[in-house]
Amino acid sequence: MRFFEDFRVGEQQAYGSLTVSEAEILRFARQYDAQPMHTDPDSDQARMTGGLIASGWHTASLNMRLMADNFLLPAKQGLGSPGVSRLDWAAPVRPGDTLGGSFEVLGRKASASKPDRGFVNFRFTVKNQHGTPVLRQENLIMFARRDARSPVPPPEGLEIPPPPRENLAFPDAPNPPMGRIGAMEAGHTLRFGTIEFTPESIKSFARDFDPQDFHLSEEAGRATHFGGLSASGWHIASNWMRAIVTFWANEAKAGRFVPKLGPSPGFRDLLWLRPVLAGDRITYGSRFIEGRKSASKPGWGIAQHRNFGINQRGELVFAFTGIVLWEAEA
Repeated sequence: MRFFEDFRVGEQQAYGSLTVSEAEILRFARQYDAQPMHTDPDSDQARMTGGLIASGWHTASLNMRLMADNFLLPAKQGLGSPGVSRLDWAAPVRPGDTLGGSFEVLGRKASASKPDRGFVNFRFTVKNQHGTPVLRQENLIMFARRDARSPVPPPEGLEIPPPPRENLAFPDAPNPPMGRIGAMEAGHTLRFGTIEFTPESIKSFARDFDPQDFHLSEEAGRATHFGGLSASGWHIASNWMRAIVTFWANEAKAGRFVPKLGPSPGFRDLLWLRPVLAGDRITYGSRFIEGRKSASKPGWGIAQHRNFGINQRGELVFAFTGIVLWEAEA
């Protein structure tokens, strides 16, 4: 077992390895991220990336599996994560790659309002068999304290800021048309669609990538602060990708303009704000922040969006700032 008190600032530890097959890459992509660079090695997108590559959400989910198997489940005191401050997809993951993870403890802070728990701030790094980093990630994980009655210790290490307050919602009007970088204004908001989190879909994702008890059992979930069978945060995020890919495909079938997309280098400020429980229906969308044309890639640019999900009660449950290669005006 490892409690909050057992993680020391500056501690470094490796946490296992796994090999990802082409079949696994295709299976994940077809369910959650069916972009051509993840499903078709002969596509223009795949040629841009040097061949078939794993979805970034797949890479993040594989890291979650490594974390779960090699230190979260053995610790037995992990209570979930409120979010990820930054994640960089530093290099593509390709069929046959062997991935190994390691972490460094950046800081820790006991909760003053809930003295039975505390937050540990980690930096995770995943490297392939060549020693090349493919993912870097910084995020908090909650752990139970050994003795909730003991005095709350002072924070240590890197400061852990509280999540910002934000107001994200869908306008009552229909979706505006999409455009290239140079034609869209800040605030341009799209509704992608709604996905229901069934008990079996929650458990299926958890069995593959995040087998913590509160993602596998209604009874175990009710015994935690989640209050029931809860979806993995990476399941929530992967379904955002599924919603946007489905939306893009439907727009193209309807004959409406769909901008070309390229790979994403990562994201910032991901927040899991409320549990997503079995039976919840999450409507996903995106608000355009800004875009800039690329000086080195004519016809392309970098777009930033605040992407989010809202449950059937109108509550914001999930948000992150995405960065993606996006078609630009000439």
